[in-house]
Amino acid sequence: MDLTHWHWLTIGVVLFVFELFAPTSFLLWPAIAAVITGLLTWLLPTMGWQLQLALFALLAVAVTLAGRHFYKNKPDSTTSHPTLNRRGDSIKGRVITLEEPIVNGVGSVRIDDTRWRLIGQDAPAGTKLIVTGTEGSSLTVEVAVDTTN
Repeated sequence: MDLTHWHWLTIGVVLFVFELFAPTSFLLWPAIAAVITGLLTWLLPTMGWQLQLALFALLAVAVTLAGRHFYKNKPDSTTSHPTLNRRGDSIKGRVITLEEPIVNGVGSVRIDDTRWRLIGQDAPAGTKLIVTGTEGSSLTVEVAVDTTN
């Protein structure tokens, strides 16, 4: 039995349809590889099924790597609020005042309506800190340098 371009195009369409119901873009890349294989098989109808399978496998890997690279380096333009649902990132750079001391590198502070776990160097209550980032659901902090003098 020989594989024709219709087989590859059908496989591509089926994978695209499955992709519609999948929570990730995992099937998108093999679907694109199947369609490309179908188009190449249409252009070169004498290609054997072994070469078609090898071509599909190579294209699936290449398209997957290219797609990952493209989406990894592409800034998220789907929202005008890039820190939406990443509350720790939205607090980054904010200066806070400790109400309770940081002991053994761990403390807590209330920011707006949330109590946050802090990770940073030991500091007494009343110290001004700057939020430098997040570690899981904790905020990393450093002592804020006063440059008003």
